[in-house]
Amino acid sequence: MKRLAPLFVAIGAVSFGISASIVKMAGNAGITNGPLLFWTFLSSVVLLGIVHVGRRNWLSHQHTSWRQVVAVIAAGTTSGITETLYIAALHHISVAIAAVMLMQSVWLSVLIGAVVQRKWPSKLQVISIILVLAGTVLAAELFPMTQAVSLWGLFLCFLSAVSYALTIQFTASLGNNLDPLTKTWLMCIGALVLVTAAWVPQLLSTPVTWSAVGWGALSSIFSMTLPLMCYSIFMPMLKLGVGPILSSLELPASVVFAFLLLGEGVTWLQIVGVLVIIGAVILSNVGDKAATEREMQQASNE
Repeated sequence: MKRLAPLFVAIGAVSFGISASIVKMAGNAGITNGPLLFWTFLSSVVLLGIVHVGRRNWLSHQHTSWRQVVAVIAAGTTSGITETLYIAALHHISVAIAAVMLMQSVWLSVLIGAVVQRKWPSKLQVISIILVLAGTVLAAELFPMTQAVSLWGLFLCFLSAVSYALTIQFTASLGNNLDPLTKTWLMCIGALVLVTAAWVPQLLSTPVTWSAVGWGALSSIFSMTLPLMCYSIFMPMLKLGVGPILSSLELPASVVFAFLLLGEGVTWLQIVGVLVIIGAVILSNVGDKAATEREMQQASNE
């Protein structure tokens, strides 16, 4: 399973990249932010709750404490904050620019991890991060800048990136003795509580429609359930810095699906940026694999 960890973390990142296009499509269908977010997280809680009950892997069987359960639920609020800020930003900036700002979570997550674990990333990981950031600038057409950009939209998306970086760290470090699906379910509960509290006025004033429920359920698969499941199960298997780099695949996924689903144009600079990001991801994983093999060889020699 450890060998497949990079693949599944990448699937989680790509899934998260699709969510921006789904939000835009839901908005075009007349679904407002509050109901969309509420039904997104409620669908995730219900789906994972059914799985949890079906597997009968109760919390009492997982050697945990209520303090740890509360901590994991609280950590899940960062996902709710990420989605709330990201959706708000999409009202002011394009999907591509929103994606490039969200990619600031790459260096933010590595920085947070380095501070918490007191272990700085390797030179290869630093090079990979630099390539990722360079690729995101090209993929979002920020160089050369040819159009006016909303500073408020950029700021909201940067705050979303900070929250996303915290989500990456929490999924990798908190509640690792819990079953991964149980941990994901608890984090979804935290996100639902946050979103419900934040959007109470809009939820009370907007009638419930099947369209909102349907878009929320679809959004829950790509923006919450699948990414958190992949991160919770496989992120702890990766070395420091590799997970955040893999999460950068969210950007090329955003660009590709914005083209396929929304008809947003793709330029050659964006294609180059996407290729640079993919190259950085490959470089980080090849280097990590080579380092692991060297460590195993040294251990066998001793």
